[in-house]
Amino acid sequence: MFKKFLTLVIALVAVFAFTACKEETKKPVDDTKKPDNEVIVDTNVGKDETDDENAIDYDEGLSTERYDGYNYRMLVRKGEIDEFAPVEEQADTVKAAVFRRNKAIEEKYGITITASESSSNTSDTDALNVILAGDDAYDIVFSQSRSSFAYAVQGAAYNINDIESINLEKPWWSEDAVDAFDINDNLYILDGDITNSLKAAMVLYFNKDIFDELGFDYPYETVLDGDWTFDEFAYYVKKGGQDLTGDGVLNPGEDRYGFYSHEWSAPINVLYAGGQKIFNKNDEGELTLTLNSTKTVDIFQEFFSLMNNEACFLHMTTEPKNYNGDTGFFSKGLAMFESSTLSAAEGFRNMDDDFGILPYPKFDEDDEYTTTINGNQVFAIIPITVPDVERTGAITEALAAYSAKEVTPAFYDISLKNKYSRDEESAVMMDIIKDSIIYDIGYFNNTTFSSIGRDLSKTATRDFSSFYASKESSATSSLKSFNEDYGHIE
Repeated sequence: MFKKFLTLVIALVAVFAFTACKEETKKPVDDTKKPDNEVIVDTNVGKDETDDENAIDYDEGLSTERYDGYNYRMLVRKGEIDEFAPVEEQADTVKAAVFRRNKAIEEKYGITITASESSSNTSDTDALNVILAGDDAYDIVFSQSRSSFAYAVQGAAYNINDIESINLEKPWWSEDAVDAFDINDNLYILDGDITNSLKAAMVLYFNKDIFDELGFDYPYETVLDGDWTFDEFAYYVKKGGQDLTGDGVLNPGEDRYGFYSHEWSAPINVLYAGGQKIFNKNDEGELTLTLNSTKTVDIFQEFFSLMNNEACFLHMTTEPKNYNGDTGFFSKGLAMFESSTLSAAEGFRNMDDDFGILPYPKFDEDDEYTTTINGNQVFAIIPITVPDVERTGAITEALAAYSAKEVTPAFYDISLKNKYSRDEESAVMMDIIKDSIIYDIGYFNNTTFSSIGRDLSKTATRDFSSFYASKESSATSSLKSFNEDYGHIE
């Protein structure tokens, strides 16, 4: 109904909608006048009028016991103490919400919440040997996503399905993560509001000033109509590059690119934008390798064909195309599009040019908009060594519930929608992004093809079929081991 209304309104005010077209003969609107880029949106689209914060009882079902004097101990990765257990009130909106959450839980249960910092912000498995040695050191470990699976496969994490005080049907736990990470009724990884994983959702940022300069309408309406495809995106990108220095080539940090992405970003996100996954579960609940498909071949072929265009810059950190210079292309107005996380919006807040936020384009029109969580995000595990797992589970459940109450709105509604984004249309885009998040255990569990996008980027030919063939045997073997170690499937 909303889209029909939107289309009617736009027609009445004579806004020309950009339609999907692949040919290079496609013409922008008359650049002698600035196009009317205002799109009328209903910022409550998809929301029931009664579905507000007050309609949720965040305390319903939580433990009513007191755990007076107990110290609930967190291990967080290096540099993120304030993300999970700040010791004092914070000026930052989200961290202030975390502080309030922890204080509320401490008062509710008569406990203290403390946090220790790991030695790394990537391969942070500091507690692994401690747990395997049988030491009760932590109630919860917040570890980089792939590191969290190291705890799981080595028997250091508790099976969440066996903890009665954690209710995985509650909205503060990611339903898709639970489904993806539950193998043969074994679930060791938690994600949802407690980790503020929304900040790691992968999105596209676009520079409105460059769109204005080129006479293009912003893609919001195209997204809402379901027509935001890779072909649409590629057309804009090829038009967005510009040789500002006039030396005949595009130079990073000096000239303007149509698209900028880090090696860890777009090369993997395009796989999910095309509806593909590295692993899927079969009817028996066993993980199977599903990466190799005709569509995967097409996705990578078209993606790398685009990235070979001079208007694109794929930031590689290793040979043969490593780049160690300034990467602030987008914030300086030197990129029409950039692929990054939702949290990056904070860094763009003070840029001179205006920007908008979009979901990743579909590969085909028949696909759904799909968003993945960046692999650098933290997940949570509960150590197998906790002496009273129901007490730990109860406190963890309460932290998750109060995260949904305090922390997620602070990031999503207050910071992201109101402080960082610059238009109502981006707020609607963020609702689409939030509702389209999926998880692929093949991306997070650190096996052969977990870094397929980045690894393929590093090859000379970037040919998926030959790369896959060279790794298939290893991937099959590692998946068999993972099914055995994680899912206890023989």
